[in-house]
Amino acid sequence: MSIFEEMDKAAENAKEELKNLNEEAVIQVAQWWNKWYLKAGHKRLGRILINYLKEKQKS
Repeated sequence: MSIFEEMDKAAENAKEELKNLNEEAVIQVAQWWNKWYLKAGHKRLGRILINYLKEKQKS
């Protein structure tokens, strides 16, 4: 399996997992992402979310 096939499979798994999360929270994050991704880029937004989580886990 190529790296791209593995990434496609991981994306499908993520999509399925997303269905089990709080819908209101997912919608809010999706709206935030939609607002910023063209200006900031997916990678930067991903880093923001991961860093946010890390900071919250510290406290």
